[in-house]
Amino acid sequence: MNYFYKFKTQLMKKQFFLYAAIGLLFAGCEKSAPGSAELKTADEISIVVIGASTAAGRGADPIDSAWVNRLRLMTASNPKTLKYINLAMGGYTTYEGMPTGFTKSGRPAPDTARNITKALSLHPDLVMITFPSNDIANGYAADEVMSNYARMTTLLDSAKVPYILFGTQPRNLADSVKRVVLKQTSTAIKSLYSNRANDYFDAFATSSLTIKPELSFGDGIHVNNKGHYIIVQTVLNHPVFKAVIAADSTALSRY
Repeated sequence: MNYFYKFKTQLMKKQFFLYAAIGLLFAGCEKSAPGSAELKTADEISIVVIGASTAAGRGADPIDSAWVNRLRLMTASNPKTLKYINLAMGGYTTYEGMPTGFTKSGRPAPDTARNITKALSLHPDLVMITFPSNDIANGYAADEVMSNYARMTTLLDSAKVPYILFGTQPRNLADSVKRVVLKQTSTAIKSLYSNRANDYFDAFATSSLTIKPELSFGDGIHVNNKGHYIIVQTVLNHPVFKAVIAADSTALSRY
């Protein structure tokens, strides 16, 4: 009996230390996880970007000239620390940004590591959504794009998370109808989302709705450093962005 009791006691001690070690291991993993809630402090404002190649930095050289990186540098002295999490990926459409679990036949599935669901899981103070031209270039209808944005922004509204929805950009598409659709989509975003939209289509477009040569990266799709600079200025001057970084809840209540 004594031997059994002694054996059981030793076993329980070993189990205790094993579970304690496992607990410490998982605790360490949670603290190091990128974007985890534990990394956010009371004096920190978290800004998440979802989108495609322009937001990922394509067209900028060096990469510090990309608009998200410029924004990070230009707001480094903000009284509250601004934490930028860029989930954008080249080639993506609004479908990759759709909520986890969304499906539509013949369309890409959401990327669960870079979509709106992921963005919300990071407890953001602001989400910026920007898919400039891939949807229309791939032949998706403007109505599809607007429907996708409606799903994303409904989730943000429900979570009471401020957002900025970027309009489209011109692209040197051979199909002139698609170029017109890009312009019409940007106009629709501006009309529907008002102060939460960020529309700079005309600043980038020629009369034929292609990219202005002085702003073109040279591939007919992306803008160069000058174009990225224009984008960052529109963000810095955007009323929602200014209200968020100032932590002005009164101003945000208007949007």
